[in-house]
Amino acid sequence: MHTTIQTVLRSTLAVLSLSSQAAISAPEISWSLEGFDEPESVLAHPTKPLLYVSNINGSPTELNGKGYISLLSSEGRIIRHVWATGMDAPKGMATDSKHLYVADMQQLHIIDIDRGVLVKSVKADSSVMLNDVAIDDTGVVYISDLLGGGLYRYQNDTLQQWVTGEQIPHPNGLIFKDDELIVASWGTGIKDDFTTETLGGLYAVNRATATLTPYKDAQQFGNLDGLAAAGDSLLISDWMNGNIFGYKDKTVQLLFNAGKYAADITVKGDQLYVPMMFSQRIDTYKIEK
Repeated sequence: MHTTIQTVLRSTLAVLSLSSQAAISAPEISWSLEGFDEPESVLAHPTKPLLYVSNINGSPTELNGKGYISLLSSEGRIIRHVWATGMDAPKGMATDSKHLYVADMQQLHIIDIDRGVLVKSVKADSSVMLNDVAIDDTGVVYISDLLGGGLYRYQNDTLQQWVTGEQIPHPNGLIFKDDELIVASWGTGIKDDFTTETLGGLYAVNRATATLTPYKDAQQFGNLDGLAAAGDSLLISDWMNGNIFGYKDKTVQLLFNAGKYAADITVKGDQLYVPMMFSQRIDTYKIEK
């Protein structure tokens, strides 16, 4: 059997094995809101009942200047559909409560969160498609490069590559949990249609040494996009298939299927917010932690 076919078959069987551990009926939907433009990421404000939605507004790799951020209430009311502008294809976001940091192709945008104004853009010349953002407890910002590979770090007004693409070829979702930077990988051998020869998994990054350690019990289970913390669990979205996985006690479990192209998720309280990128809507589910 051809090596590529063997790899795909092994990955498929792994996902089928996971799916047998749980029913794939979706939990209760709290609300759903349409009318977005390729919504890639939802981020909840840490202390206020607000949501930020990144709208690519075009192709995921297009430099058209039409990308924007929407501002919603956590109950699904649109406060400002076009809240912050001046972007190309904005994707993952993170906030320190003063600024919103947005990954956008080769740039990291910094938005004044009180005014909704883009105040600074920093370019990473060696990057290809910056994708997700996380901030540590000292204010250092970390960014993944899905297509170029590797991780970038923004500190002291400087954006530089921190982990190479050889170490992690196609990282996507980032989150800090228990003082550990966790990375969700898209997989390896990425193709033009964003499928991969090998499915992705989870990795931990040592901030002191910039070394990666794979989660041995969480490998090759999806083209992973978003990461969100829910109590003691991690929730992970598989963009290609729409699967929402849970990771707890060294076990990956398929929770439900949200639909194809479920992108960069977030959790606040008992609500899971899922941007449905090509359906132009946000779906919100009530979850049990």
